[in-house]
Amino acid sequence: MLKALIVEDDKLLASSLKAAIAEKFDADVCYNGLDGRKYIDENVYDFIITDSILPGMGGIDLLDYIREEKELKIPVIVITIAESTEEKARVMKHRVTEYLPRVADASLLLTTMSNLLQRESNLKGENEITYKDLVLDLKNELVSSNGGTLESIKGKYLELLSFFVINNNIVLEKEEIFDRVWGVDSETTINAIEVYISGLRKELRKIGYDKNLRTVRGVGYTFE
Repeated sequence: MLKALIVEDDKLLASSLKAAIAEKFDADVCYNGLDGRKYIDENVYDFIITDSILPGMGGIDLLDYIREEKELKIPVIVITIAESTEEKARVMKHRVTEYLPRVADASLLLTTMSNLLQRESNLKGENEITYKDLVLDLKNELVSSNGGTLESIKGKYLELLSFFVINNNIVLEKEEIFDRVWGVDSETTINAIEVYISGLRKELRKIGYDKNLRTVRGVGYTFE
């Protein structure tokens, strides 16, 4: 199941939003922008819904944090009562981002979320993933850095590395890695992660990145 974060200080509205997306999204909820930033720092989300006006840190500032400091490209919906020209300009400069009025019904919310997820998927197909001097060319299945180029990281290995690179410096639990890379309906067992991690490290050693993939004992892994 996809994972979402709802940042909304109106607890009744937050509860309604969570219920509206419950069929497709497992949602975390918090009630101010600073807590929202903390949740984003500590978790991996497929989607974020935030009010434009929040205590502690405004929703537009939170959006800037998501896009510019965290460099996350996940879809974001900004909920507003009355959008200003300045607010709209700040929001719409970011890709896969939409405004939605507070009065929007559940069907419009889900449709907007679906459209944004599709748009994000299309953008992913166009872009390389980069981290430090590491470059993942998803289209041609090439991984390169100043240490050289690898043609051996393909398929699930490339998906796994992509997930780590996108979520760099976040401790990822084994269950979360398995759900995102293999899927909850996979016939592969979660124990396969250790085999793939070992193989991935072996290949990354060739370009000097094996030590970036670190085991967090009793929890999972992180890519530094």
